[in-house]
Amino acid sequence: MDPWHLIANDHVNIVSLCRDILRAPDGVRSRERLFNQLSDQLRWHMEAEDDSLYDALEDDDRTKRLIDELEDEHEEIEEELGRLAGVRHKGSHEWTQRFEDFSYLLDQHFYREEHELLPLAQQIIGPEDAQDLLHDFAEEKIEEIRESRPGLLGAVPTGLIVVALPGAAVGVVAFTAWRRGSLNDLMVRPPVRRYLSRAPMLNRVTDFFRSGDRGSRRHETDVLKDIAKRTRCPVHDVSSRLQLPIGRTYAIVANLERQGLVRSGYGEGGSHEKMVAITTRGREAVQH
Repeated sequence: MDPWHLIANDHVNIVSLCRDILRAPDGVRSRERLFNQLSDQLRWHMEAEDDSLYDALEDDDRTKRLIDELEDEHEEIEEELGRLAGVRHKGSHEWTQRFEDFSYLLDQHFYREEHELLPLAQQIIGPEDAQDLLHDFAEEKIEEIRESRPGLLGAVPTGLIVVALPGAAVGVVAFTAWRRGSLNDLMVRPPVRRYLSRAPMLNRVTDFFRSGDRGSRRHETDVLKDIAKRTRCPVHDVSSRLQLPIGRTYAIVANLERQGLVRSGYGEGGSHEKMVAITTRGREAVQH
């Protein structure tokens, strides 16, 4: 197993929790409890990424600017997590709408990592270094879990957990046991086959949101028509004109780009502003 699928597998676990939160009824598995789990899992994932994958790529000219942008997105996600956590009534319509926007922001971030960063990382990092990165990511993730939840991993040494679990099992077993509440019996039982599932393809995470993203589909036509009126424009301007949350607008643009209706890129001169333009196929779709 390689680090690229391990990171994508983390994304799928996080997306699954997001969907559980939106579907959760009141009761034992309330939104409050699920949101706290999501907050932990997302922070562990981002810290592990920062300290392994991002560190390995931040000095390479091919990825330096992208890493800077993704680090900024990590900060934005962290800030929004804090704002969502500060709302007492997480069953309200207002909180639900805000959490949906947060989900779209995550969707865009994960999409960029899997379709922009990871393909470059595979070109830059050779097979041997990739295995070191796999170990580093898993070790950083387990250390984050150990620091924030001291009793969760029991007395099992971090190195022993990493060595004992191949590939995606590290993330899957840690995630599953974390939701159950303990990893103390990790080395006693044969857990790998029990918890390990087939690793996802790199674009699977966006499929989760796309399948249930009624809000984005509802606004896709408006976004496409707005883009078609201009030669090239910033995504933020589309968001402002249509009064859509920026996270949702990014998710819609990403979906339109997957359909070949628009193309996106960055402004000239090292600008970090994401630009979007209509394609011939997109213009034909608007006209019909």
